[in-house]
Amino acid sequence: MGILSPVMAFIVQQELGFPAPSEKEKIEKAIKRYKFILAQYPNRSDIREIMFGMADLLVGRGEGGDYKQAQRLYQNIIETSGSAHLTARAKIGLAELYVPSGKGAEIADAIALCDSASKHLGKDLANFFAAKAVIVEADLRMTRDATNDHNLALKLFEKLAKNKKAHWYFRARAFLGIGELILYHKPGKLNDGIKSCQDALKILKERTDDYFYIKSKVILSELYIRRAKKEDFEKAQKLCKEIIASKSGYSDLVNRSKLNLAEMLKNPKAIKLYQEVMESEALDPYLINKAKEVEKTLQQKEKTQWAKRK
Repeated sequence: MGILSPVMAFIVQQELGFPAPSEKEKIEKAIKRYKFILAQYPNRSDIREIMFGMADLLVGRGEGGDYKQAQRLYQNIIETSGSAHLTARAKIGLAELYVPSGKGAEIADAIALCDSASKHLGKDLANFFAAKAVIVEADLRMTRDATNDHNLALKLFEKLAKNKKAHWYFRARAFLGIGELILYHKPGKLNDGIKSCQDALKILKERTDDYFYIKSKVILSELYIRRAKKEDFEKAQKLCKEIIASKSGYSDLVNRSKLNLAEMLKNPKAIKLYQEVMESEALDPYLINKAKEVEKTLQQKEKTQWAKRK
């Protein structure tokens, strides 16, 4: 599920702007209401604010076709709005849509949108949208991973994490981003990565069903596995089991945790977890590659266990 703007906080009747899956019923009601307004009163003076709210709600719901419809709404605002502030917010919303699966040219355009929005919104990272512009650019660079992208993403994450006045939600996501980059690139700083993920979890402790809270637990478990000190595997297993037991709607994170746990457990439990993942629909490329590595590990476990039985 995506992130709602502060404009929609009143509509969804919750704290500033990012609904948990449990708020889905409220989001559905708000979408119906806004669809009615857009259809019946297209000439309202605030119609583009309504469009923006609708787009944010669609991203928040995240069902089939929602991103495409949100994209059209954001684009309409950018092309026709007379409000520079609303246009900047729409640019960030549009840019964020390319984080999950954008390609090179698309991500380059999305980063340019973030840059343009930031110039208007200013440098006050306590501001929701100013902070969001920074985190979205960092996430785009994480996705693209071209030359120097991850180094630039780290600088953006650190910019938010070090600023204690930065918007709390995006500061938490910045701590997560730092931990993830340490996992991928800085094996000598695993302790720092663990601390960074723990900081993210502390900030998000009231939103335990939030995507980034759960992802912080996933990355923390992988950092423990990588560090491999005494009791680290026990801590990692505990985190993985918590994520799996939560029955989260974020299948990518649940499947990633199942694969992590499979690497730590003995057969046949490990094989069962691996098979559950492989039976899932539409695995992303990262999970497909990870599953291949886990399969090799399981085959080696099987050979070792067979040899011991002889």
